Amino acid sequence: MTPVSGEASSAAVSRGWPPGLPVPLTMFVGRERELAEVARLLAAGRLVTLTGAGGVGKTRLAVEVAATVAPGLDDGASFIDLSAVMDPALLPGAVARGLGVEDRVGTDLVERLVRVLSGQQRLLLIDNCEHLRAAGADLVTEVLSQCPGVVVLATSREPLRVPGEVTWRVPSLVFPWPQRPLTAADLEGFEAAALFLARARAARPGLVVGPGDVAAVTSICFHLDGIPLALELAAARAGALSLQEIAARLTGCMELLARARAGPERQQTLRASVEWSHQLLSEPERAVFRRLAVFVGGWPLEAAEAVCALPPLGQGDVAGLLASLVDKSLAQADHTPAGSRYRLLDVIRAFAAERLAEAGELEQARERHAGYYTDLAERATAEVWGPGVTGWVPRIDQETDNLRAARRWCARDPARAGTGLRLAAGVWAYWFILGRLVECAAWLEDALARQGGPGHVRAVALNGLGLIACFRREPERGRDLLSASIECFQRSPGGRDEGRVWANLGYARALCGDAAGAAEATDHALALARRDGDAWVEAAALWRMGFALALAGDVVRARTLAAAGAGLFSRTGDSRLRAYTLATVGECLTREGKPADAIAVLREALGVFEKLPERVGLLRTAIWLAEACAAAGDWPRAAMLLGVVDMLSERTGGQPHAFMQADLDAVAARGPAELGPAWQPARQAGQVLGRGDQIAATLWPTENREAAPRANGGLPLTPRECEVAELIAHGLTNRQIGTRLFIAERTVDTHVGRILAKLGCASRAQVAAIIASAAAAAAREPGHTIAT
Repeated sequence: MTPVSGEASSAAVSRGWPPGLPVPLTMFVGRERELAEVARLLAAGRLVTLTGAGGVGKTRLAVEVAATVAPGLDDGASFIDLSAVMDPALLPGAVARGLGVEDRVGTDLVERLVRVLSGQQRLLLIDNCEHLRAAGADLVTEVLSQCPGVVVLATSREPLRVPGEVTWRVPSLVFPWPQRPLTAADLEGFEAAALFLARARAARPGLVVGPGDVAAVTSICFHLDGIPLALELAAARAGALSLQEIAARLTGCMELLARARAGPERQQTLRASVEWSHQLLSEPERAVFRRLAVFVGGWPLEAAEAVCALPPLGQGDVAGLLASLVDKSLAQADHTPAGSRYRLLDVIRAFAAERLAEAGELEQARERHAGYYTDLAERATAEVWGPGVTGWVPRIDQETDNLRAARRWCARDPARAGTGLRLAAGVWAYWFILGRLVECAAWLEDALARQGGPGHVRAVALNGLGLIACFRREPERGRDLLSASIECFQRSPGGRDEGRVWANLGYARALCGDAAGAAEATDHALALARRDGDAWVEAAALWRMGFALALAGDVVRARTLAAAGAGLFSRTGDSRLRAYTLATVGECLTREGKPADAIAVLREALGVFEKLPERVGLLRTAIWLAEACAAAGDWPRAAMLLGVVDMLSERTGGQPHAFMQADLDAVAARGPAELGPAWQPARQAGQVLGRGDQIAATLWPTENREAAPRANGGLPLTPRECEVAELIAHGLTNRQIGTRLFIAERTVDTHVGRILAKLGCASRAQVAAIIASAAAAAAREPGHTIAT
């Protein structure tokens, strides 16, 4: 029997792990035939669904297949985990998050997803579809029918039943039979035994399988039917029990449960394995284990301490007990530089939930869970308008599923309306930053309709809903909601918050064309800020004043006020709103006839937005940069920036205000005459560039790159490499380039690698941007060509 080599089968070892896929924490063992077969099916069709019982290894196999296939696709792979998505209506949002597409109010998210994917070559790995089968089938059908370059690999306990679907049942790992005489060396040739021993050696380094242990390992693999999750649970006990003790105890538990319960054989085997592991826990371990079932998607230690420390356990006890559950493979731990995060596999979480209900602790645990996340949201709110926002945004993003679960629990009982309103008011600003305006508006409207919570919290919620209405292009509704927020604050004074809402009201009135009303509101905000010595509100008031004046055409005064606001935002440490304010300054400079100065300011704003998940700010800045570059005569960059705007509009679902759209239309109308044939390739290059977050670095490369020796049209490339680079700029794949130039795809791969190295680029988008700039330069110099 040939030994099963984990090293040989792991895509992570043989090359860099593809972006967009979760990086496994343990070596993949065996499954070579399955990997090859599923990859073959994906090459032949466009939808493959891996089915099988929980714990059989569907997700892990799918990830390995995706890692094998992704390098051959121009846009790689994206992992969409649906395990924590309970509401079918949230399915498109989960897919959008996996693709970096923000959900925006007033747009059809599925339609926008299709537009984004329509020009891509990408693998979508959609994991855990069974509880959303109908909604998942509809979405997959829509994507596959309109996006010819997309392939889908799904995992589900049952098929999606979509036309063209290929269903492939994931088998158990090959395991030895007890009747067959084997040696310790023979065990390594069976996938189940190889996996069990690999994980057992992780639990007990230096473990040696002696002649007396062969029968024990064989018995374990046989009784667990080769199910990977069950094997890993058993192997986790190797640190405390001998292999023979594991086999004896496991066999006894299996026989007992087989007499006690009926059901499909594999489900019985896995349940028995989890039951056996649970029986070996101490009572404090069992208490923490069952209470963890209220978490969805994962949690930090702090959350576990808040939820699980029901008497007689104290918070100080939870960390050690959770670590013990990780050691026993009943909980999973992901350790990152940002901290540790824990999770339960779906099968184990379902088992823990049963134990929680049996213990009569379900409602109490849910109440503590909702209380913790409401407190977290309110802590986060205190930081959103300052330097703390950069740290809190990813933290809140990680807790999305738990926040949704807390909201659902609050909505089930009118008595929890106050908690639900606090939760919605606490997260709305982060939902806004993360682009979840549709969901955010639904939370706020639902919470406000329940008539719970104190007046100050209602005022905060009305403020959030009013700003969202402005972004919905409903400024009149936004104005009315913001006025209602101010009335709430006046009945229940909120200090700084009231001043912030007055500034926002000025913004809404300006959008409504009410210049006098905008001035009145922002003047009032400024007076409150100076009365209270609040630099942040003063900055917001000055910025909103500047915005209103810019709309009215007084760009010199507008720039002065916006610049003052930027300085104050800098003092408060709010880099995000400082960038917004700088963008306003840049736009004013362009209108004053100072495009070079405008470009410098707008580039600074662009760099800030690229470091944050603030795509609306990125879109607005790209629009104004395109206008500034056009005014400066830099038409190659203007063209690429229009392409960036095209793509960011798709990603965010955002559309420019009417006054911004007019400027864009003017640039788009004049550009082809200024740049000639290079206009459209440059704009297409910008569309590629807009998919990523390195816009500034690509459009304005480092001095070293610009000083590099150049040949052949200003580029350090051979004539053939220039041909390939031009086709990259037009969006062709390596296969399409090979067909166009009558060369092998492998030869194209080599050329692309050399082009990336010579130009100092990390992506095809950067190559496309440089080629577009070179084409524009060539167009201005008669007789100078890019490629021969």
